[in-house]
Amino acid sequence: MLTAAQMASFHENGYLVLENVLREDDLQPVVEEYSAVIDERARRLWAEGKVSSLYADEPFERRLARLAVEAPEVASELDIMQVRGAATFRFLLNPKVLDIAESLVGGEIVCNPTQHLRAVLPVQQGARPTPWHQDAGVFWPEADPYFILTIWIPLVDATLENGCLEVLPQSHRLGLRRHQMTPHGLTIPPEEIPPGDPVPLPVRRGSVILFHNYTLHRARPNESDTVRWSFDLRYHDAAVPTGRPFYPSFIVRSRLRPATVQDDYAMWRDRWAFALAATPGVKVYRWS
Repeated sequence: MLTAAQMASFHENGYLVLENVLREDDLQPVVEEYSAVIDERARRLWAEGKVSSLYADEPFERRLARLAVEAPEVASELDIMQVRGAATFRFLLNPKVLDIAESLVGGEIVCNPTQHLRAVLPVQQGARPTPWHQDAGVFWPEADPYFILTIWIPLVDATLENGCLEVLPQSHRLGLRRHQMTPHGLTIPPEEIPPGDPVPLPVRRGSVILFHNYTLHRARPNESDTVRWSFDLRYHDAAVPTGRPFYPSFIVRSRLRPATVQDDYAMWRDRWAFALAATPGVKVYRWS
């Protein structure tokens, strides 16, 4: 649980960095799961003659980048709802993560369907950094009045070189800014960005960053030769609309009705598969 001072800092600044929250046994199962996904793809590409090596001796943070130089498709469709791995599902219910969430959203916690795995390739390979945005900007208007907590979790050290996040402190007090779609993704146009100096947030693996859904933040460019792997997960009170009603949310903690917690991996996997198949072409964003 967060201390009173930590909660006060979060509410004052709109973000909070927590160091040494997670241990190797929290993160390694997810790393191994994605390592296996990358290995399977590498072997298929090798069999198709699309890569000159399996790069099997490369570490987790470099192997995907080496493969993507020859076969860019290896880095596609790696998001949580696409891979739908069992270790990742268990991580969504990690008690340490939920304890943090409970401090800010209460004891009836929903995991929002806007949950992502980011495998950010180097800019030399054409990757574009995430531009200025608010997480509230990716939801439908039904969620605008409500607090939705983002927990950003690096799977490797997030450094100034490999694309750590930057934040505008206290920007959450200004409400929702206008966003627009660009070739590089959803962003806030320059005239909507308030004055202030961005604060970079380099963090080591095992740390987490908390964001208010109205806090302006972006990612620095990945100027390294490795991949910046991270999760961004979102949690909120069970009474709050998700802002993505066409995708499955699920209860991950309930102090009042513990039996309602949805901890069945197969059900989670199948609900995502059904939702993705049933909603092709859905208008995800409100912005033109």
